[in-house]
Amino acid sequence: MKLTYVCFEGTPQELDASEVVRELVRQQPGAGEAARRTPRVVVDPESDEEFDFGWIVEGDVPGVAEEGQDAVKAQLAFNPAAQQFLDFMTEVTSWESVGVHGIRRKTWQEGDPLDYTGYLRLRRKGSQYGGFVYAFASTGVINFRLQHTDEVARLAPDAYPLTKGNYQYRVNIQIRDEKTLKQALSLAGLAYDAT
Repeated sequence: MKLTYVCFEGTPQELDASEVVRELVRQQPGAGEAARRTPRVVVDPESDEEFDFGWIVEGDVPGVAEEGQDAVKAQLAFNPAAQQFLDFMTEVTSWESVGVHGIRRKTWQEGDPLDYTGYLRLRRKGSQYGGFVYAFASTGVINFRLQHTDEVARLAPDAYPLTKGNYQYRVNIQIRDEKTLKQALSLAGLAYDAT
């Protein structure tokens, strides 16, 4: 077993600005395999006041087409559980035949790119159904193609039923931490198997 321990000391701004730190992190095994979040704090030179502009997501959001990367990263910037959302996307997009799609707005015309600003539709390729999961990057809310049953309640106590909208998509959960991430993955597995 090989263990590497590296400790960087400095303010978030100093670490974020350091090319040496970036290069060391890039050289670590697994670097670049998942998106990383770095603070985006700007200091007003006149008042020395700091302004928090959320997070910068480095690397690609798993499964999202190149045309949608910037839009999804912008939504993740202020999601406090962005890393858990990225972990969800990494796991679910590794499943067989899963594709991530933006949506076509009502004004969409042939040749227009898909819209990735609202939500992501995760769909099993070859399925006659729509997405088995709709994922909202800005909030971490995941909407499943499931009915709220006793099994759903047992697998995901933090999931909640919906009473409005499409009758096939009646279960939501908000990914806020590792616990809700595990529950979301369990529900995604149920929805995937049902499509």
